Amino acid sequence: MSKNISIKAAINTFSVASAATKYASVRNILRLLCLAVLFLSASTVFSQEFTGRVTDPSGAAVSKAKVTVTNQDTGVAVTTATTGSGDYTVPYLRPGLYSLSAEAQGFSQEARTQITLQVGQTAVINFTLKVGSISETVTVQSDEALLAGSGDVGEVVENTRVTELPLNAGNAMTLATLSAGTSLYADPKYQRPFDDIQADLSINGGGAGNSQILLDGVSNEAAHGDAYNGTNGQIGYIPPTEAVGEFKIITNPYSAEFGRASGGVIDMTLKNGTNTVHGSVYEFARRTFLDANSWANNFSGNPKTSQRRDQYGAELDGPVVFPKLYNGRDKTFFLLQFENFTNTDPGTLIVSVPQPEWFNGDFSKLTYYDVASKSYKPEIIYDPLTLHDNGSGVLVRDPFPGNIIPASRINPVAQKILSFYPSPNLPSTAGLNTWVSNYQTPQPLVDVYRNVLAKIDQNISSKDRLTLRYGYWERSETQNYNGIPGAAAQGEYPHGERSNTFATDWVHTFTPNLLFDFRASVIVRGNIAETGPANFDITSLGLPPSLVSELGIFANHFPSIGANEFTTLGNSGGQLTIGNSLAMLPSVTWVKGKHTIHAGIDWRILQDSTRGVQGGMSLSTDRTWTQKIYNTGDPGSGNSIASFLLGTANSGSINISPNIFFSQHYYAPFVQDDWKVTPRLTLNLGIRYDLNEPPVDRHNRADYGFDTEVVNPVNSQIDQSALPNGPVKGGMTFVGVNGNPRAFYSATKTDVQPRFGFAFAVDDRTVLHGGFGVMYRNPNPGPNQYGFSSTTSYVGSNDGGKTPIPQSVSNPYPTVIQPTGSSLGYLTALGQGPYFINPHYRTPQFQTFSVGMQHRFLKNDTLEINYVGTRTYHNDSNDNINRIATTAYANCNILLGGDPSRCDSAAGSYVKNPFYQAPAFQGTGYYTASTIQAIQLTRPFPQFTDIQEYQLNNGRSWYNAMQATAMHQWNKTLTLHATYTWSKTMDSGGYADQIYRIPSRNIDSLDATHAVTLSGVWLLPVGRGQYFLGNMNRVLDEVIGGWEFGSLYVYRSGFPWQVNANSQNTLYLSNAWVPRQNDPSIANAIRGVKPCAAQYVQQSDNSYVLTPIQSNCGGNYNFIVNPRYAATQNNIYSGIRNPGTWDWDINLAKNFAIYGRLHLQLRLEAFNVPNHPIFAGSYDNGPLDAGFGTINKTSGQTNQPRQAQLGAKFLW
Repeated sequence: MSKNISIKAAINTFSVASAATKYASVRNILRLLCLAVLFLSASTVFSQEFTGRVTDPSGAAVSKAKVTVTNQDTGVAVTTATTGSGDYTVPYLRPGLYSLSAEAQGFSQEARTQITLQVGQTAVINFTLKVGSISETVTVQSDEALLAGSGDVGEVVENTRVTELPLNAGNAMTLATLSAGTSLYADPKYQRPFDDIQADLSINGGGAGNSQILLDGVSNEAAHGDAYNGTNGQIGYIPPTEAVGEFKIITNPYSAEFGRASGGVIDMTLKNGTNTVHGSVYEFARRTFLDANSWANNFSGNPKTSQRRDQYGAELDGPVVFPKLYNGRDKTFFLLQFENFTNTDPGTLIVSVPQPEWFNGDFSKLTYYDVASKSYKPEIIYDPLTLHDNGSGVLVRDPFPGNIIPASRINPVAQKILSFYPSPNLPSTAGLNTWVSNYQTPQPLVDVYRNVLAKIDQNISSKDRLTLRYGYWERSETQNYNGIPGAAAQGEYPHGERSNTFATDWVHTFTPNLLFDFRASVIVRGNIAETGPANFDITSLGLPPSLVSELGIFANHFPSIGANEFTTLGNSGGQLTIGNSLAMLPSVTWVKGKHTIHAGIDWRILQDSTRGVQGGMSLSTDRTWTQKIYNTGDPGSGNSIASFLLGTANSGSINISPNIFFSQHYYAPFVQDDWKVTPRLTLNLGIRYDLNEPPVDRHNRADYGFDTEVVNPVNSQIDQSALPNGPVKGGMTFVGVNGNPRAFYSATKTDVQPRFGFAFAVDDRTVLHGGFGVMYRNPNPGPNQYGFSSTTSYVGSNDGGKTPIPQSVSNPYPTVIQPTGSSLGYLTALGQGPYFINPHYRTPQFQTFSVGMQHRFLKNDTLEINYVGTRTYHNDSNDNINRIATTAYANCNILLGGDPSRCDSAAGSYVKNPFYQAPAFQGTGYYTASTIQAIQLTRPFPQFTDIQEYQLNNGRSWYNAMQATAMHQWNKTLTLHATYTWSKTMDSGGYADQIYRIPSRNIDSLDATHAVTLSGVWLLPVGRGQYFLGNMNRVLDEVIGGWEFGSLYVYRSGFPWQVNANSQNTLYLSNAWVPRQNDPSIANAIRGVKPCAAQYVQQSDNSYVLTPIQSNCGGNYNFIVNPRYAATQNNIYSGIRNPGTWDWDINLAKNFAIYGRLHLQLRLEAFNVPNHPIFAGSYDNGPLDAGFGTINKTSGQTNQPRQAQLGAKFLW
């Protein structure tokens, strides 16, 4: 396989160009682009500003004083005049190094220099002018300004930490965790620039993926990218680290400018070109010899896996200068960036495959390893057609003679499918079943990512500034997952992504106190997932052409065949999604007296299109059909390959989903007033209104809801005498039909959001701040298209799993249910379990509030402490509106002393099926089975199974935290930063038990009580031009000068652990089910979880099997007390927590001066320095397991073992 694969060719494998034309509507994309071009007269959007007051020595206001703000890097100056109250504000500035001056007639000029304006900062700079001549100037080099102009709580990650801290894969977004109150739940393995980690980022309990993402102040959120999941948009563009200036995380935003989020705002800014040319060329190389081995490999004695990664690129910025043609200094500036990321791993995969003789029915040598006797014993294959009562009331089967399946019983389709398994090439391992891990194959990974960025800043005049930006990235990943070569392969073939981002800003000054700003961005992002080779002739497997003809686009893919205990054959097809987004934000800022008024409208258009949703045909099998007792498994009987070879399967489906193209509009006018009440007190007053219009599909391909009152027309086709509650009611409804609106749900028109913040400067060193704000989250519901999609389920038995339908694999889906759209009306989805979105959905409301203090102890040390609280109302939840009657279910519920067999196989549990052979039920089990479980007919809508209603809005969450942030900076050589968060998040809403209507209220599953971050960059002050040995000679400086060290440490305490709900059941005594009360007279009664207790274990067919106490059981781990019986608790979490996680990364660098500003930096970066594993598994909560109460390590680790990389940068 070539490593230098073409991403364009890879993406074109799925015909992206043609698909985009047909399904994503290039016409609409072009409309968006043209609209953006109309506004390409803009400058990057910023909320940074200087504000303050000019007074005379007596404290009286100086009106009409001239205030000049100059960017010291670009020379661009902005002037304004103070109001009658002596106040001034200069908004829409770029982050950078500034000087300010104030002058008025009769006073000497005062200047402040070396003031760093950070992203999102309102810096308060006051002037006290002395009486004198205007030609006299008093210059003061300023300290960093405290955040005295806003009540917001947040954190700025400055450029030093962005560029000098160790970042695995160079994704600056991961530094968002350095802000107190911010948690990143993404696996550390997957935090690369293209991994969309913002989907796993939560701020102040607002939930993962609910933050507003900005780049240079412009919306950087693509459309959903997956039209079926209404989560927050994906990131449109992630800049390489070398192009990032800094970014700010506003955890409690009180400005009305921000909205459509419930988790804060992240605003990343790019570098700006200056009058001096700057740039870098870099390479980071990771090789296997630098890495440690994983915990699992060390434990099993295996060598570490091979890996090679190269990340290289170049960045250049400066003035636009064409000698003798154009000199852009002080006027036109550029930024260019290119980066390439290539990860290749030759890889080796070890999987389990069947023995070749099994395909001919010969299981005579089949054995299993018995752990108790530590020996191999025969594993017997039983004939599923020989079920009989053994005389003790147990239904058993007879074995095949000689453990050989006769040739006449072998299904040819199953045999052909199984022939795609390769033969084993590894010997068996002692102590394991002989077929386990017996096949080894190369598993090469090729992952290529490229990123291009271009930006132009233009200072048109003293009244107009503009910025144009274009960002592009693409990615292609190819890898086999199941180890099977050829048509039955499964993996990334390929997985591809591509994104184009355009952004523009324009700032126009009407008067010194009235400014206009326009922001716009267009993002077009596409994703392709091809899970296996295409162009396979599925009829070659022996499946009937009538079935193949109904598979649609999946007819050229090998079906997905899952055999329990063996690697899966085949794949589930492919999918292409394209998301378009347009965001525009025109606004004005008016400085009037003590008020700075900012007003505008946030307008967005989102479009999503999806083609070829993954589905296709699948079948799954296990040993159930060939085990001795039909509803009880044991290690000595049955085999999944044998079950399948007989032409039987356990489950499967054919999923057909519609193509999608839907649009959504969002409008949000806002007004913000920053009122400087006194020189020390500023109030931030704002109000915002959100109108999130519901999505609308272009062709009305969506459901609208469920009508619970309508009499269903199917009554004319069914035997109503068999219905205990009379004619059936209820049916699905659709958008745009019978007077229903075209939107998926009704719009919420009451989303008014008041905002309030304050900042009070107690003195020059201390600021008190706080606020309260209401926001509305990005709506979650995606389109519900049950009538426009279909699922045909495999039916392998007509008697509850006792006997199979013989040779059903030959034609596993005699009738494929095709999507009917809205054409069937109330007859849609009969015999199935439809689901729908609450048609009266409300946008979840998020309230945030805080109060805190920021104090500067010394010139270089600041400490900030805040109390932060949030509340979320109308959170999403779901409920089953078609529940089995509680009284009927109680007779089957072992938690209530019932007998599960009463609802499965006991006499009388099955009754006449009123829906049998009714045409409207064709393709479902209701159509083919002459009997039905009696309890099914107790449902309010018995013609359906479960009916789930989503987005019911009865959820709620609340978050309280103490957050502390400390910062130390010394002489621009040492930066130390620390945060501590002590918090608790609670949730309520939905049901812990839908049958018995027990509401849920518990600690949030991702609640982490403690979180600590430590980061620092230290440029050792030794060497030429430094504090120590500043005059040393050049040769010595090359050895001991120019060293720097960076470190990043993140700790988070463990998440809550859920007790196994199956550990408190009932006891079987004297042929009766007895609730397991704490009664000494009942043997084996328990009150806590004990590994030695008997328990009922739910099987794959939903039956329950009593697992007795083991004779060799010892020990008592009664540390979990579950005091309540007979009902599910509303709090599913115990007081036990999973282990906490922590990570420590370091960077060691040496700088070599070459010539002038040109220097070379060599770096060694190491990640997870202590090689500490974060296990993917939680505590083992099976009371009978030998590892009960210990961490399950078999599922591997979510983080990487210690990895190191070497880097080199040329900088100037």
